[in-house]
Amino acid sequence: MLDPETTFKLIATNLPASVHDHVVIVGSIAAAYYHRQALGNRQVQTKDADLVIQPAGDLATCRTIAEQLLTARWRRRADCTPSATPTPQPSTLLRTLRLHPPDSDAYYIEILGLPSRKQHESVRFEPLELTDGWYGVPCFRYLSLVDFEQPTSSAGLRYAAPSMMALANLLSHPEVGTQRMSTELGGRKILRSAKDLGRVLALARLEERATTEAWADVWLRALRPRFPEEWPRLASRVGNGLNALLDNQDAFEEAHHAAAVVGLLSHLRMTLDELRAIAEQFLEDVVEPFRFRAAASAGSAS
Repeated sequence: MLDPETTFKLIATNLPASVHDHVVIVGSIAAAYYHRQALGNRQVQTKDADLVIQPAGDLATCRTIAEQLLTARWRRRADCTPSATPTPQPSTLLRTLRLHPPDSDAYYIEILGLPSRKQHESVRFEPLELTDGWYGVPCFRYLSLVDFEQPTSSAGLRYAAPSMMALANLLSHPEVGTQRMSTELGGRKILRSAKDLGRVLALARLEERATTEAWADVWLRALRPRFPEEWPRLASRVGNGLNALLDNQDAFEEAHHAAAVVGLLSHLRMTLDELRAIAEQFLEDVVEPFRFRAAASAGSAS
């Protein structure tokens, strides 16, 4: 369990100042920080902070930052072991860099890359060589959106806006799929789509309704420059995974577990039906207007 505001301050203190401008914090700790007042400054059930390294496609910066942290006595987690080769089979056997700060095990960071615009895979593990061997830098394609309109914390660190995290998760999961989380969440290994789409619903619930209704325009402003050739096709599928989740009772129950039992909405003791109502309202208020505006915009440009 981590307190979001304290964790942001710790990260800002523990990271060398030269690194600050190159990182954006994403994931549950970023969402909890943004909504810390709505959450009553409650702790979030996580031990890690995901750091996306900017600029896009810059592995040299990832290497420099990793070396700086190790020189500054950051410590590899036990599961952060190098490979002797950059191309193990499968490539995902390359371990992600997971580092504890000096003198503390209270949290750890996981280093992610900001994908280049040439990346078409949903996730690519870029091999990264350090002095002791090879690691992998996961580059999730739709996390390219998180450098759009980044808020800045009181400690001076940038983090992803909830609207961009929601859109990235919706684009990542146009269907429910079968992939499960590698680690347990509240004692269960759940579908990755259930976890990520459940996060979308949690973010929607924590925002004012008027704010989420404005997301449709924000999404369009972000999507077009990030994916200039594909944005109409991508926009047309936003929400497909959420609709599929609603039609899959078991998967939706897992999303409820992720969002409302152990996640950002756990303090509300929300039922399955209440979370379903949030999903349906979100589709009506945000997703459908976005798809309509995106289709109209694409039509006028053709």
